Amino acid sequence: MDEAGGVYPSNEYGRYCVPEGLEDRPAARAVIAGRAYEPDTLRFMRQHAGDGDIIHAGTFFGDFLPALSTGLAEGRKLWAFEPNPGNFAAARKTIALNGLANVELTNAALSNRDGAVLFRTRDAEGRSLGGLSHFVEEPGDGIESVSAVMLDYTVPLTRKVSILQLDVEGHEKQALRGAWHIVHRSKPILVLEYFRQEAWIRRTFRGLGYAHRGKLHSNHVYSCDPLEV
Repeated sequence: MDEAGGVYPSNEYGRYCVPEGLEDRPAARAVIAGRAYEPDTLRFMRQHAGDGDIIHAGTFFGDFLPALSTGLAEGRKLWAFEPNPGNFAAARKTIALNGLANVELTNAALSNRDGAVLFRTRDAEGRSLGGLSHFVEEPGDGIESVSAVMLDYTVPLTRKVSILQLDVEGHEKQALRGAWHIVHRSKPILVLEYFRQEAWIRRTFRGLGYAHRGKLHSNHVYSCDPLEV
């Protein structure tokens, strides 16, 4: 524990800033115990990054950042997105603790339009929801207006994207629609938490050949080319 109230555990990939009050979340519990969170997902993404960038949305305190950053080829970038301001601040500390120079962290949600969305960041008692923060339709207590961006207008057209990974609490369709050009240009592997909707992906990205290839923890993997998950 430090003077700011966070804890700073380490595992095989690096060191992390876990915000005070979120130590019981699954990702936090794993790194506090010295383990990687979702190790199979991390290994898969590191193995398949190839010569491209990774897009990682739903960064939380940065539990994926050290593993993904160090798994990239030289000159490649990790584009990370986190809309919750408290989580974003912790993820920024995680980046600094590990000296991750190839990470571009943005305090924004992903959507199919630029602008703002409503995001619940605290529960009824005022406690931070951490990685359970989610999109809502109506304003109220514990709800903040956060920036929303489209990936097509955020990641430069010159970048090759190998993997697009989303943990965005039910906002996957909007985020993927906002990445329509990236998906058609790079045909990245899609790693989508709790999103088993192969028909929707085939229809949205018609003709690219996306198919469900397997599951890693709670993440469904889709790709245009056959691969082993």
